[in-house]
Amino acid sequence: MSKSRNANTLAKKLVRRTPLKQATASRLAKQVHVYLGSPVVDSPDPRQRRLEAHIAHVLASGFKDRQLNGALLGVREAEPEGQSVKLALESDMADEVLRELLPRFDHFYGGVRGVAGLRVRGNERELNLHDATSSAHVTVTRADGGPIRLPSARDGEVLLWKRVPGGLSRDERQEAEEWTVSRGIEDLRVRDLLLSRILRLPGLANRTAEPHGFANCYTHHAGDLVIEWCCGDTVEALCAVLLAHGFADDVPRAKAIELISRHSAHLGDRTVILNRHGSCLYGRSAEDVVESIKEGYKS
Repeated sequence: MSKSRNANTLAKKLVRRTPLKQATASRLAKQVHVYLGSPVVDSPDPRQRRLEAHIAHVLASGFKDRQLNGALLGVREAEPEGQSVKLALESDMADEVLRELLPRFDHFYGGVRGVAGLRVRGNERELNLHDATSSAHVTVTRADGGPIRLPSARDGEVLLWKRVPGGLSRDERQEAEEWTVSRGIEDLRVRDLLLSRILRLPGLANRTAEPHGFANCYTHHAGDLVIEWCCGDTVEALCAVLLAHGFADDVPRAKAIELISRHSAHLGDRTVILNRHGSCLYGRSAEDVVESIKEGYKS
């Protein structure tokens, strides 16, 4: 299939499934330069999607702009595995991914950090991170096949995943209920679907971090995930490739995407927010920033 025919086919799909007008849909479709094949594969289990969404949300909140080697959430590859997913973690970030995800009570913070109810089993080269109250789980390995080190407690921390291996602590139960209910979020199904897809499409999410080796991701509340970057793909180019992979499929058409400006877009009614700065923020200092991030991992 020719490039122009691919673009026309994608543009028609975007018009059907999003509120984009024909001219805008065509402009975005022309920015997808290769045929992309099948769309993202979702888990059919809503509990699995909710766990994956929670994992993506926690990693975005935890890493912010501290990535290495262009892995936005510390994930290199994602491969569907039955109803679950197998994640190959960026080797230099793998230990820190585990630290961010496994729940601990932080006395200085005054609450639970990590994914409430997440527990671990398996061996150091392939770990199963599973929900203590359901069958939802993800498998994680290091991209280089090396061992992953389980985190130890830091000052002021209690490792809940270790202290209560077979169930949830009271604090975790409250956190888990808040994620499940999340008052004020209009459509939890859309949140879980799109954040799960961010986790399952690392090759696309990582495009924002590739130019410098890091980008910036964060959250405002339990219902969104923000990605900010300055070089590489434009917002429209990233939206185009995400939509080509079915990122907004099964989202209510009117809420699928809103192009705010040349530098900003909202997907799923502000569930995923993409912001690109108009010029490079780092210039020649980018390598110094990378070295600073590396030093932070050693501390």
